[in-house]
Amino acid sequence: MVTLLVLGFAIGGSSAAGAAPCFDPADPDDIRLWPGPAPGASGDDACRDIPFLKVFRAPGQDIGPALVLIPGGGYDRLSNAREQEPVAAYFARHLHITTFVLSYRLVQADGTYRYPVPLWDGRRAVRLVRARAPHYGIDPRRIGIFGFSAGGHLASVIAFRPGDDFGLSRRDATDDVDDGVAVLGLGYPVITMDAGDAPASASARHLLSGYRGAERAALERRLSAQNLVGPHAPPVFLFDGLDDQRVSPENSRLLARSLQAAGVPAAVYWFDHGPHGAGLATGVPGESAWPDLFQQWLRERGFLP
Repeated sequence: MVTLLVLGFAIGGSSAAGAAPCFDPADPDDIRLWPGPAPGASGDDACRDIPFLKVFRAPGQDIGPALVLIPGGGYDRLSNAREQEPVAAYFARHLHITTFVLSYRLVQADGTYRYPVPLWDGRRAVRLVRARAPHYGIDPRRIGIFGFSAGGHLASVIAFRPGDDFGLSRRDATDDVDDGVAVLGLGYPVITMDAGDAPASASARHLLSGYRGAERAALERRLSAQNLVGPHAPPVFLFDGLDDQRVSPENSRLLARSLQAAGVPAAVYWFDHGPHGAGLATGVPGESAWPDLFQQWLRERGFLP
C-alpha cells in the first residue's frame, strides 16, 4: 500500500553540481569496483575512468545493514556534497548503516560512458558490497540502495531488474554474487526516460546520448523505471517536492502509481515545496523530516532493529 502524505513548507534554492570525486588508491576507504580496468574504460584517469565506492562505516556494531548511496547530477556530473558525504555520514553515525557512496562513470561530451556503462557500475556496486559483507560486518540479507535525482533512476533500474547485466559478460566471481536489494530509497528521483511520460530530463539526454530512432525508443521504454515494477520489487521509500523545478515530480507520481498497481509496499512523502538537490534538507521546513521518516520506515521493514 502506498502512503501519500503532504508535509510542511520548504525554503531554498537548487543545488550546484561539482566535479566527480577521484579514486585514491592510498585511501583504504576507496574501493575500486574492478581490480583492473573497468569494462569499457577509455583510459585510467582516477577522476574519470575508475568507478569506485567510498565506505562510511557504522560505529560499534558486529553485523548490521548496508546501503549503496548513489548521488545525482544528470549522468554527466555528480551533484555536490549535499548528496554524498553528509548523507552517508548521517546514515552511518545516526542510523548505524554502513554506507557506500558510488562514484559511477559519467557521460562525456563525445558520448563516452553513455548507456549501459553507468548501469554496469551500479550493478557491480551492489554485488561487490555483498561479496565483501564479512569484511565490513554486513548482514548480506540487509543490503539496500538509495538514490537521489539521476542516481534515483540508476538505483531504481538496478533494484527493479535484478540479474540484468545490460549486455556485460562475466568477468570474475563477483559477477556471480546475488544483486538483489532489500529496500530502495529515493529522493526527488528521475524515473522515466520517455519525454512522453514527463517533461524531458537532462538525465535521459545524457544517458542515451547518440541513440536514435527505434533503438532510442526501445531504450526509453526499457529504462523507464515505472515500467520495470513487478510484484517482487523491493519495498520503496520515496520523497519529493511538489514544485521541484529541475526534475518534474511527475516522475515520482509515475512510480507511485506503478508501485500501487503492483502491490509493492511503499511510503511516498510529498512536500509542498522542496529544493532539488537538498540532500538531508537540513534547515528546510517540512522536507527536513525525511531522514527521521526514513529511519522509522526502515525499522518497520525490519531493516533496522
